Amino acid sequence: SFFQALQITTKITKGCIEILNDVNLISIGDKVGQSEATLLNMLNISPFSYGLQIERVYDSGSVFEPMILDINDDDLRQRFISGIRNIAAVSLAIGYPTSASAPHSIINGFKKLLAIAVETDIDFEEANQTKEYLKDPSKFAVATSAAPAAAAKGAAPAKVEEKKEESEESDDDMGFGLFD
Repeated sequence: SFFQALQITTKITKGCIEILNDVNLISIGDKVGQSEATLLNMLNISPFSYGLQIERVYDSGSVFEPMILDINDDDLRQRFISGIRNIAAVSLAIGYPTSASAPHSIINGFKKLLAIAVETDIDFEEANQTKEYLKDPSKFAVATSAAPAAAAKGAAPAKVEEKKEESEESDDDMGFGLFD
């Protein structure tokens, strides 16, 4: 009769009460009545949880949304790196040296020195490899590990040289990009 009062269809099977259909007793936000609470206690179900739901955060006279509290270490790290990149970009643009822009300035200066050394007769140890490459790119294509396999095929040496040129271009910045 208790289940009938809640309009729940049941049958008795092997000495146990079996509920025939799925029944939603409580929905989120509904108030729990006495009969629903009694039925849940009889079935040993406790679907309740208690806690605070944060609607606003107040700090030093400012009110924030609760999603402010969802910041993790990766978010902080990403914002910090973004700020450093912005500082480096602005510093490079206005020509004002900072610790964030110094590596980029040094690499850019080295690139300019290499360009001057290639165009003139000025020699220094770091520029010699670049000059040798420009004189005979095929010497460096042979040094790669893909060259022996490409030599066996016969038609692929041109591709090996192109790959070496691409890698040489990426070596010009010595692993440092403007915003790395």
